[in-house]
Amino acid sequence: MKTTCFAAAAVAALAASGSDAAILGTFGQVTQIAQPADAQLDVLTTTSFAYCWNEVQDVALSQDVWVNAFAPGNYNSPGSLTNTQIAQGTRVRSHYIHFDAPPGGSGAIQGFVKFDRPIIGVIVLNTPGFRHLDDSDFLGAPTLFTSGSDFRGMEMTNDSFTITASGDTLQFSMGISQPGDFIRVLTEGDVPAPGVLTLGALSIALGSRRRR
Repeated sequence: MKTTCFAAAAVAALAASGSDAAILGTFGQVTQIAQPADAQLDVLTTTSFAYCWNEVQDVALSQDVWVNAFAPGNYNSPGSLTNTQIAQGTRVRSHYIHFDAPPGGSGAIQGFVKFDRPIIGVIVLNTPGFRHLDDSDFLGAPTLFTSGSDFRGMEMTNDSFTITASGDTLQFSMGISQPGDFIRVLTEGDVPAPGVLTLGALSIALGSRRRR
């Protein structure tokens, strides 16, 4: 019953929010911040809520990127994850959810983040042979991240997340000690309007002619 009430309240709150940002709204124990300079382990710590922020926006992937979920549904175990790749050249918006405990700390939270575009990939794994968070950190530049940590990501034992049926909202539940849990969310990116590019090229050409 508590989960149902929480979800219903979240849907109502997120539906009422809105902005021009890629993250439209949050609900529960999650707070949106500006992209930080440093998100390495033990730097941006808390035990009572998660941080979220926007990373690169509307960029074409320079390489294939592994994601661990992409379709609406609940993911609550390692076996529920579906590892697939988003192809190089796909235009995306990247976002990060960060819940890291200080040394000796622990915590448990629930939260929702609503985006302005459909979710096309969720990345939570960073184990040997599956360094998917590490491999996608170029999307979070210039923020600094810890690389090579087996415990960075979600263990998917006391953790779960849901891509809602609408496809644009991520619900998550995290229980952490140290280090915490981390999620990168990729949403659809905008493709530059051909008309805008054409006008830009035309302006350059006209300027060149005038200088002659």
